[in-house]
Amino acid sequence: MGREPRSSVVISFYAEPSSDPVEAENLAEATTVLDIALRDALREELSQTYTVSVNQSGPGLPQHGGGHIAVSFGAAPENVTSMTDRVFAEIRKLQQEGPSDDLTNRAKEAARRSYETSIQQNPYWLGRLQSVHLFGRDPKEILTRTSRIDAVTSKTLQEVFRKSFPIERYTVVTLVPAPPAAAAVTKP
Repeated sequence: MGREPRSSVVISFYAEPSSDPVEAENLAEATTVLDIALRDALREELSQTYTVSVNQSGPGLPQHGGGHIAVSFGAAPENVTSMTDRVFAEIRKLQQEGPSDDLTNRAKEAARRSYETSIQQNPYWLGRLQSVHLFGRDPKEILTRTSRIDAVTSKTLQEVFRKSFPIERYTVVTLVPAPPAAAAVTKP
């Protein structure tokens, strides 16, 4: 009430999380690349939304099933179709051409900053130590994330987009505002 009509859209792609640290890093960087690309396209270029986000979620490993990547944004109801089409156009472009070097470097820099902050936090260490123990890995692996970030290339991200964002297998859910209530007509 008291606001302009606003729809919420979620586009979801099935994406099973990997226990391989390199694959997990590549998928994390791909979601960041898409997040940046969509923010540039939908918010900055088209000025049709304030928020757009790309997140990977699902059950924690070693449980399988239900992992997905969700693209979500808010929009005026009349812009939902064009914005959804633009999301798919951006994904197709990333699948066919791969991200630009600039976009790849922006995502890698964001990952580096996040990692530098995370390694100073106890919850990060607790979670990572639990993960390496669960998968029987060497705990030193936690300190090698920078090298995994550095190894990400436009080409590896292009492959992730081809594999993890299947254009033929997705779900789109749109929440639209209720139509305005009809004014009550009273007879004298």
